[in-house]
Amino acid sequence: MVILLGQKFTKLYNKLENHNHHHHDHHHQSEGLSESLKDFRSEVSNLINELKLDSKPGSEILSLFWIKKCLGILPLINKAFIKLTLEIDYPISKWKVDSIEEYLSYSLCLLDLFNSISSCFSHIEKTRLSLIHALQVFENSPASDTSYNNHHLKGIKPSSMNLNTKFGEELCKKSDKVMFFSGKELIVNEAMKELKKFGFWVCGILLSGLCNDVKPYLEVKKLVGGFDGSLVFTLDSKISEGLDEKKLILKEVKEVNDAVDYVLGASDEVKNDAVNELEIKVNKFVEVFDALKSEVDDLFSKVMALRIELIDQLRKQ
Repeated sequence: MVILLGQKFTKLYNKLENHNHHHHDHHHQSEGLSESLKDFRSEVSNLINELKLDSKPGSEILSLFWIKKCLGILPLINKAFIKLTLEIDYPISKWKVDSIEEYLSYSLCLLDLFNSISSCFSHIEKTRLSLIHALQVFENSPASDTSYNNHHLKGIKPSSMNLNTKFGEELCKKSDKVMFFSGKELIVNEAMKELKKFGFWVCGILLSGLCNDVKPYLEVKKLVGGFDGSLVFTLDSKISEGLDEKKLILKEVKEVNDAVDYVLGASDEVKNDAVNELEIKVNKFVEVFDALKSEVDDLFSKVMALRIELIDQLRKQ
């Protein structure tokens, strides 16, 4: 009897020990996961803090150069995200269906925004080419043709567009689906939220700049439920504070168009100097515009490549 009681006590003790050990391991793992997420957020926060605006808060003027810098941070945030998944031993190959679908939805929305941006680029490229051609004609024409030249010399016209409705539909469709995450999957999805917010934010800013209209930025902001609680919130607040309700002007575009107006109003004595100044502004615009366009094309390719990888992963499950 004593032996049996002793054996039962030993089994109960071992069971309690195993439970406590398991509970300790689980607690230790949770702490490790939280620490990894904290490190990710710290890295992303440092990247975003590097984006110092030249203009004061509330200014309507942003620059293509600065927006290119913002876009350049997007792949760095992606890199930090991939590093996080490896640190917690939860790479893409281990993701569950809900996490894969969540990223696929995000990437589809991002690709839609990139397509809208590309359409704006195409429109501005046409007006840019018209301006360059008119400038060449202007330089090679006699002074007597001033009225003809003035009629054809026009500044860069902003694009006009409406957001792809599929973008909003995709976001609303995903927001209606309630998903519960835990453990490593929860950490990945919390990090993914920061990816989404920053990606959508920078696309909204760029679209508004290309359209010379604050509406696309405000539409994106509304569709994603605002940026409250995200790492980009402080920077967004700095930009949006005091923004004109209608216009969001790009510095390089304004400089070119101001130079065009100066040429059109210049007297014959200073006309050549005004044209030379316009050429400098146009060349500067072309350089940063082409670099920005290349950045967007590169990002499109990278997002598409990861999307294909995830679709393949989904098919295997």
